[in-house]
Amino acid sequence: DRPVKDIVSPYPYKTAAEHYAALKAQAAEHGGPTKYSRTNLPPEWDGWYRRGAREDQWTYGRNLQASTLVSVLKPEYQQRMMQMAFHEAVTNAPQWMAAFCYPEGLMRWWAEFSLNEIEVLVTPHQVQLTTGVADNFVRKILIDQQHTMKVPQWYGETVGFWNGTTLVAWTANVQGWTLSHSMFEFSDALETIDVFTPRLDANGKFVGLSLETTFYDPQAFVAPLHNVMRFTRQAGMDDPNRRYTYIEC
Repeated sequence: DRPVKDIVSPYPYKTAAEHYAALKAQAAEHGGPTKYSRTNLPPEWDGWYRRGAREDQWTYGRNLQASTLVSVLKPEYQQRMMQMAFHEAVTNAPQWMAAFCYPEGLMRWWAEFSLNEIEVLVTPHQVQLTTGVADNFVRKILIDQQHTMKVPQWYGETVGFWNGTTLVAWTANVQGWTLSHSMFEFSDALETIDVFTPRLDANGKFVGLSLETTFYDPQAFVAPLHNVMRFTRQAGMDDPNRRYTYIEC
């Protein structure tokens, strides 16, 4: 089991907007946000990645008691989670997205079996992350832009900025859905702050990314939640045996 303090945010921010503004202000203190272009290229992160050890992830549900997770949910979402756990464990009637040919939903990015290898493509204007197992995931981080979507999206709408070699992303306009497999539901008020930082080996060589995420959902959570995940680069974009394959339900 993991204690509540390991899954709630360590930061003082109440909203994703406040968190994003604070990180942008920190970048401004050093002359940022950093601007990249075709002649001044962003960090070379292109390639294929796999996520790190599953034992580290509370969002997988393997190392977290149901009572611990329920304690950070609002009453309506506590009830929904326990209903899902009951049907997962007792009636053998689990409810999960791909069984109904629905999109995975944003929070499934942090689920155990929703992603395989992740293809990362970096340009001066956006960072694209493409992956999937049962369904497709396409996440685009639009650099130096603002949220404009009027209708909630299954994977939300993500904007971001660079602070040197650190990428900060803010996802909003999310369609409420569920983490699935006896985990919790989230509302369309969900917003996330993702901070991608490069991981280097002892010789200073780039080996992957660290992804720190803070989850804000005042309708579903009693406090913002928090998770850290590691990605290790398996191959470059020139690998002759790796191809993104569109997945149909």
